[in-house]
Amino acid sequence: MRVPEYGWTTQKVFHFLNFLVNGVRALVFVFRRSVQNLHPEIVQHILLDMPSLAFFTTYALLILFWAEIYYQARAVSTDRLRPSFFTTNAVVYTIQIAMWLILWWKYIPLLVILSKMFFAGLSLFAALGFLLYGGRDDEDDYVAKMKAAEEALEAKQKVTNSLSATCSFLLLSCFIIL
Repeated sequence: MRVPEYGWTTQKVFHFLNFLVNGVRALVFVFRRSVQNLHPEIVQHILLDMPSLAFFTTYALLILFWAEIYYQARAVSTDRLRPSFFTTNAVVYTIQIAMWLILWWKYIPLLVILSKMFFAGLSLFAALGFLLYGGRDDEDDYVAKMKAAEEALEAKQKVTNSLSATCSFLLLSCFIIL
């Protein structure tokens, strides 16, 4: 989820979405009594549920970022990750909008409970993504590969320093002898 024409990387988009989610949640918290007095009641549900949808998108983006790093480190194609991110978000938003429309048409208390369970399921889905891509700690992990590359670089730097010292000594010896 890059916006290169504005210089936005995935990390910047993540931080922006995180700021947006927390800002909206703070505003809903501050104006909670006013939100609870809004009519029709569907407006309350939308205002209270929208930050949760944005929260899911924000953390799905973080999982996408980790998954891209993980698969790139393993030299596996990441072509399907972004479309699956957008498809997942489209399905989640479509389901939630459908629930809101049904609640607007006819208030069904069971549907309100299902909506809350839907958000609980989304949170579980995001947690599983965190476990899958954020919690990997095996030796084949990309972190281990980065550490190995760093160690190889340090070894190359030692060899380069040793070679430089030897060459300097030999060059200095040549000038002293001459």
